[in-house]
Amino acid sequence: MTTFLKALGNLFRTPATVPYPFAPTYLPDTYRGLIKHDASLCIWCRKCETACPPGAIVFSQAMDGKQAYHYNTHVCIYCGECVRACPKAGALIQTNEMAAPVTAEAKINHSWNGIVKEALAGREAYAAERRKAAAAVAAAKAAEKAAAEKKD
Repeated sequence: MTTFLKALGNLFRTPATVPYPFAPTYLPDTYRGLIKHDASLCIWCRKCETACPPGAIVFSQAMDGKQAYHYNTHVCIYCGECVRACPKAGALIQTNEMAAPVTAEAKINHSWNGIVKEALAGREAYAAERRKAAAAVAAAKAAEKAAAEKKD
């Protein structure tokens, strides 16, 4: 009976927890939130991609050599390793913003896996094209050298 009376009494007391989502949650000054990328400061070294433990950052490469930065807020664990690894100050910063919630209909995992596959395939194609161009230049130099030696 005492448990019932305590439960009944709790219905009329103020809650001990934060009434989220009706009131904002307290965020300390040291809260680690979303990562922001400044493309104008980025030197495209990909150190942040390498340092990211869960793989929330990936760079894609177009055949013209331009790179694009991709960041998945729902894979990120907000550790800040990417910011620490970045050699260019201000290119990556960690804000105190929270990630927006996502629903199952967004299929964030499927789209992210597709972005990662496309990025890796694009980088491999770009590297293969660069190797082919380097081999063509080396062959032309070898032919030039052979022609010069033949004249002598």
